[in-house]
Amino acid sequence: MHKFLILFLVVMTNYAHATQQIKETYIIDGESFGLDMGPGDVSPLNSLYAFEEIHLMLESEGWCSANWRGYKGTWEVKNNQLFLNALVKGACSENPPLVDPVLFFGEESYPLKAKWFSGNIKLRLSPDTYKYCKTNDKKEKMIGYEYEAMVYEFSNGDFVYKSKQLIKETWEHALESCLTER
Repeated sequence: MHKFLILFLVVMTNYAHATQQIKETYIIDGESFGLDMGPGDVSPLNSLYAFEEIHLMLESEGWCSANWRGYKGTWEVKNNQLFLNALVKGACSENPPLVDPVLFFGEESYPLKAKWFSGNIKLRLSPDTYKYCKTNDKKEKMIGYEYEAMVYEFSNGDFVYKSKQLIKETWEHALESCLTER
């Protein structure tokens, strides 16, 4: 019986698919973009509060498989400053409620300057290009990906500069069985 249960779980795991996440919105020069949050990326709100703190502040409301953060922010660069125009919880619902800005920021209304945020926001310019290597048994193994992005850097909510960059994500644990990277 145990062997059957284990086999069933392994088979079902292979059929599991990740849900596409609702992206935060980033507005620059009047144009809206969806923010992809990859490994190592920090959303402006997550640079202020840890995931668990946000979860507690939203009282565990708003989560769904397409919105594991529980919220969606709309960010905009105006006058070389980053602003949070709106923060909603339950972004999977048709009409998500606005989060009270007093709860997170001690401010009465949106928009508000993201003066707590120092970091980068990456806007994808290309799709992922997957990277592979040859293993000892002559098979190809995926070891990561890369993509082009326009990277906007901020310091205390003030725009510093932007640059076009090649973003590389390599899974170090995958490299262990590689002969040579290509």
